[in-house]
Amino acid sequence: MSKRLMSIAAVTGLAAASAVLGPVAAANAAPTVCEPGHKSATWSDMSKGWVITHAKQYSIPSGGTGTLTKTATYRKTVTSGREVTAGASYSAAWTISSMDAHVDGTLTKAGEKTTERSESVTYNFNKPGTYVVFSGVKKAQGYYKAKTCNSHGTGWYNVGYGKAHSWNIEAEGAVKCSERPASGTAKKAAKSYC
Repeated sequence: MSKRLMSIAAVTGLAAASAVLGPVAAANAAPTVCEPGHKSATWSDMSKGWVITHAKQYSIPSGGTGTLTKTATYRKTVTSGREVTAGASYSAAWTISSMDAHVDGTLTKAGEKTTERSESVTYNFNKPGTYVVFSGVKKAQGYYKAKTCNSHGTGWYNVGYGKAHSWNIEAEGAVKCSERPASGTAKKAAKSYC
C-alpha cells in the first residue's frame, strides 16, 4: 500500500472514531437544569387575613361624639419570620423575600414584630353607641419547599421545608358594635372584641 493511501486510511479511521466517540461522550454529560448556587422555593397554602393587634371597647354617650382620641390596648403580636419543619435551614430573610414575590404589597422584613404597647387611635365618633377602637395588620403566611442548585447546574440539593409569616398592611380605626362590616375587612376582625 502506498504512503498516500495509508495517510487517507488513517485520517478516515480517526474521523470514524470521532463520529462514534462524540455522541457517547455527550451522552455522559448531565444536562444543565439550573444556575449554580441559585436558591428556589415553591409555596403552598398561602393565606392573608386581618389580625387585630390592639383593641378596646368604649361606650360613647350622646354628648360625647366627635373626633376623639382613644387608647387601644395591646392584644396580639405578629412577627415576621419562619419555622423550619424538616431538611436544610434557609435564612428567615431569604424566606420572607421569596414569599414577598407571591404577595400583593411589600412584606415586613424578617425579625420585625408589631408593637406590644398600647396605641392611641383618633376616630370620628359621629353617633352614640358602643365601639371597639382597634389597630391591626394584614398577615400573610404560607408553607415553602426550598432548594439550592448544585455547583454544576445539574440538579438540586439542600431541600428544606417550613412555614413563613409576615405582614404588609396596617390599619386603625373604630367599629360600631351594631354595624355589619364587610367580610375580609379590618372592621370585621375587630368586631370579635365587641
